[in-house]
Amino acid sequence: MGTPGVLEMFEHWGYPARFAHVVGALEFAGGVGLLIPRIARYAATGLLVVMVGAFFTHVFAAEYMRFINVAVFSAALLGVRQLRGSTVEIEQQEE
Repeated sequence: MGTPGVLEMFEHWGYPARFAHVVGALEFAGGVGLLIPRIARYAATGLLVVMVGAFFTHVFAAEYMRFINVAVFSAALLGVRQLRGSTVEIEQQEE
């Protein structure tokens, strides 16, 4: 996150360089959250919000090839969200 290339990309997109640290912290927290079954669905939802921001950033910057990364990661997050949601529902039914 502290590499000059990442900070320069955020500035190129019109964000302050420090915003890269905020996004990195959100991504890290979301990644950790995916490992905790009780909050994985919420973590996936939070990461999807970050991906929506990434999508619009790349649209406005006309970086169309980056959509592939955003689309693949978003699809994976939707899968995790769906799977974790069904797991939580099953656990609640068992109680």
